[in-house]
Amino acid sequence: MADLLLLPVVRTAAGKAADAVVRRMTGMWGIDDDRLKLERQLLAVQCKLADAEIKSETNQYIRRWMKDFRTVAYEANDVLDGFQYEALRREARIGESKTRKVLNQFTSRSPLLFRLTMSRDLNNVLEKINNLVEEMNKFGLVEHAEPPQLICRQTHSGLDDSADIFGRDDDKGVVLKLLLGQHNQRKVQVLPIFGMGGLGKTTLAKMVYNNHRVQQHFQLTMWHCVSENFEAVAVVKSIIELATKGRCELPDTVELLRVRLQEVIGQKRYMLVLDDVWNEEVRKWEDELKPLLCSVGGPGSVILVTCRSRQVASIMGTVGLHELPCLREDDSWELFSKKAFSRGVEEQAELVTIGKRIAKKCRGLPLALKIMGGLMSSKQQVQEWEAIAESNIGDNIGGKYEILPILKLSYRHLSAEMKQCFAFCAVFAKDYEMEKDILIQLWMANGFIQEEGTMDLAQKGEYIFYDLVWRSFLQDVKVNLRRFIATSYESIGCKMHDLMHDLAKDVAHGCVTIEELIQQKASIQHVRHMWIDAQYELKPNSRVFKGMTSLHTLLAPSKSHKDLMECYITCKH
Repeated sequence: MADLLLLPVVRTAAGKAADAVVRRMTGMWGIDDDRLKLERQLLAVQCKLADAEIKSETNQYIRRWMKDFRTVAYEANDVLDGFQYEALRREARIGESKTRKVLNQFTSRSPLLFRLTMSRDLNNVLEKINNLVEEMNKFGLVEHAEPPQLICRQTHSGLDDSADIFGRDDDKGVVLKLLLGQHNQRKVQVLPIFGMGGLGKTTLAKMVYNNHRVQQHFQLTMWHCVSENFEAVAVVKSIIELATKGRCELPDTVELLRVRLQEVIGQKRYMLVLDDVWNEEVRKWEDELKPLLCSVGGPGSVILVTCRSRQVASIMGTVGLHELPCLREDDSWELFSKKAFSRGVEEQAELVTIGKRIAKKCRGLPLALKIMGGLMSSKQQVQEWEAIAESNIGDNIGGKYEILPILKLSYRHLSAEMKQCFAFCAVFAKDYEMEKDILIQLWMANGFIQEEGTMDLAQKGEYIFYDLVWRSFLQDVKVNLRRFIATSYESIGCKMHDLMHDLAKDVAHGCVTIEELIQQKASIQHVRHMWIDAQYELKPNSRVFKGMTSLHTLLAPSKSHKDLMECYITCKH
């Protein structure tokens, strides 16, 4: 991936270097020359990053340089944050007693110690940037004008997802017939829906799951997203909770869970959706999960499975396999045009002709059509449409990451702020439901969004959130009723398609879950944003935060706060 979020990080650092508060602090300590050199170097690099991103597609050396520069740019941001923090701390000290001020001269907050430390840190980061700029100058990069930022448009929360479903009535009819036709079967039947990523398997499953005939036919309907966790204990616990609509407090003992599963489901005719199954190990299904799930339920019970792999479908299926086809050309065009010709883009003849070429490149994949339609809705000029049509976006469709070129192309057309906000979502696990207001607060706290005109930070965050939804970077938006003590309030939740989550992981820097860190899938020195799952128990004295000096965001359940003292002491950012 060429676009490594370098441009917005460099732009943010350059802005901090030019900040009046930082200038005042560096001037006070006689190190303003280094600050000015840093600012100039960052501005010089910023002008050539657009060309670097283009050339990094074919030049591995430039791609490696961009990754190295991103790491140093983050270091520069941290150093400059230190000056801003010290200025705020000094303001807060106004009114302190003379004794307190004298004591501060001999503590870790001593002005002399601060000056020595920050002078050293600024000099170190400047030296690293100077070396990288020398390398950059050998690449022959030219200055490119930065792409124009997207104009903010008014958006609203009235999302009608069902209106974006085209060409799936036949598939819905086939699956309904298979589901409802098992009423004479004494054993639990398994019906797989399979096909490549972005085809709409989950959407079809939702259409069937919410159908009134299905809801009346089955005494119990349950939905569990499997993703990469196919462990028997986790799946069975979730099903027990779905059946009882309450927490399962049993220990992770399979025999106890089996008995409880028998109690809560018994002989009820149930339908269970296992969404997004990846596991291809026959043993996991045949020896572990199947004996548990297929030993309960009355005649006509069905497990509906969605998966990308024919192998998974063959291992689990008993009713037959339903392979989800790509959309027909007319349905593809209807879905694409509904997205593209909105937000002020007129459906003129020339754009229609070019748009049909773009839609054809999406090869009938609903997610690709929605993404490209959302992208084109921000393009007013014929030349812009023609440039997209001439690109190679649909040339590589067919493998595990069939639509990744399309996702990357759409990502590159986001504004710098939107790129940072989207990439930050990689900190959450796949299929995690994010809360809109909390997400916006985190974007604001990390400095990803800036005020614009009369629009304050919260309003700008709302715009970015709904624009990411419109472009299908975020999805499954719904209103949830929350309770806090004696009051109730509504919150808006959303999720990411797992392909979008893969893209976010690809472009993000230092966004990890605690599990990824423990499994050593991430370098501890570069962790900037970390999420601890509510089910994860942080052991006392685990030393998991040792060496984690760059952490900016820690999302953890409240019950683990008492175990996080090590983090509070170690992580200063």
